[in-house]
Amino acid sequence: MRHPIDLAAGAILRWGPPGIRFFGGGWGDPDLLHPIDIASFPADPIPIQWLTTRSTEDAIVRRGTFLSPLDRLPRRSRRGSVISIAPKAPTERTVLLMPAWNEHEPRVRVALAERLTADGITSLILENAYFGSRHPDPSGGHPIRTVADFMLMGASACIEARGLLAGIRQAGGSVGVAGYSMGGNTAALVGAATPFPVAIAALAVAHSPAPVFLDGVLWHGVDWDALGGAGAEEELRAVLGRVSVLDVPAPAHTRRAVLVGARSDAYIPRSATIALADHWPGADMRWEPGGHATLVWLRKDRLVRAITDAFDRLEAASVV
Repeated sequence: MRHPIDLAAGAILRWGPPGIRFFGGGWGDPDLLHPIDIASFPADPIPIQWLTTRSTEDAIVRRGTFLSPLDRLPRRSRRGSVISIAPKAPTERTVLLMPAWNEHEPRVRVALAERLTADGITSLILENAYFGSRHPDPSGGHPIRTVADFMLMGASACIEARGLLAGIRQAGGSVGVAGYSMGGNTAALVGAATPFPVAIAALAVAHSPAPVFLDGVLWHGVDWDALGGAGAEEELRAVLGRVSVLDVPAPAHTRRAVLVGARSDAYIPRSATIALADHWPGADMRWEPGGHATLVWLRKDRLVRAITDAFDRLEAASVV
């Protein structure tokens, strides 16, 4: 049974104005429809230039910027943006929180990060290329105009995340990566492709964007006319299916990952979550009641617990 709130969102995508749909610019540059090999980019630490620092009652908040190593991005998208939310007491745990699909502002991740400070975890919040301050054309319009844009955005998220994780590790302490929905998919990709142990919490996760866009309610948000009509469905499945955690060998630390799914999720097919759990034997697969929206709205504490537990599981393995 799919959750009614998720289905209502799908109805809005289906019957709402054309401007809310994505891929309205068609396929885009055909050379970018094949995934960039993120492992071919050295996971060198990415230096962050910190611009502002302020204190709240419970945390220290910093905003910083960096230059993306992926020079194929549009000019305005190359300048990356991060927010650090750290507990005031010293901590040895830092998690990189990956952005969800269509996230223009990181409110949900900020809410998670604020809760994580109580568990002694610092969060680094990465802004996706094409969104927010990285929008190629701030005059308006959906930032992801083409399928090629989507592929490039995903590649940049993974490449930047690997460099940011390397920088966190260089500074010392335990390193983690987590995300919700598309952020869960990129967190899983990054975690599996990182050459050192990393705590992974993949939340509302699918192994690939293909089943999310083709088998969930996001199908109604695709501008199928711009892609050539109904016959484009299998071609889009093939293109997006080229990006899959199942194609990445599972390093030992994935056995300590925590995966979370929503039982009534209308965005993420259950089979797409189970496929990742099967690919990572030993990972802790958790199912929560509710749908895609209600899981992140009403059960943030459960998501925070999954992230904290991923660190505990990884660190327990390192002392055995």
